[in-house]
Amino acid sequence: MVRAVAPHMRRRRAGVIVNVSSTVTVKTLPLIGVYSASEAVNAFTASLALEMQPFGVRAHLVLPGRAPQTHFGDNAMPHLRGMDDPDYSPQLQGFVQSVLEDQGPVTYATDVAQAVWRAATDPAAPLRIAAGADAELWMAEAGLA
Repeated sequence: MVRAVAPHMRRRRAGVIVNVSSTVTVKTLPLIGVYSASEAVNAFTASLALEMQPFGVRAHLVLPGRAPQTHFGDNAMPHLRGMDDPDYSPQLQGFVQSVLEDQGPVTYATDVAQAVWRAATDPAAPLRIAAGADAELWMAEAGLA
C-alpha cells in the first residue's frame, strides 16, 4: 500500500501514513518472540517517517494493547504451539492463564480509532501513539511515552 500511495503523496507534498502494530512489540514477553519479531512494521514506520518528512508526508505508528473484545486471542489459540512439549508446556499454560485472568486495563476499539484519528489529524502527534490504557502503561515502561 505504501508503494502505491507514497509517490502521490511525495508529489503533492502532503499526506499521512498510519500503520497499526501492537504494544506486544515493545514489551518482552515469553513464548511470543516470533509474533513480536513479525512486527517489523515498527522499524519500517520509523524509517518511513524520516524518509517522507522532507516531502511534507508524516508517518505514524498506532500501538494498541490487549483487546479482549476482539477475537484475536480466540483466533490465535489454534496456532499456539508447545502445549504438548514437556519443557515448554508449564510456562505456556501459565502464560495463557495469566492473560485470561488479567483484570488490568485493556484497549477498546474506540481507543484505536481515536489514536488513528490523532495520527491522521494532529501534525504534532508523535511517531508512536499508544491506543488504550494498557498500551499507555506498556509504552511508558518501555520508555516510549
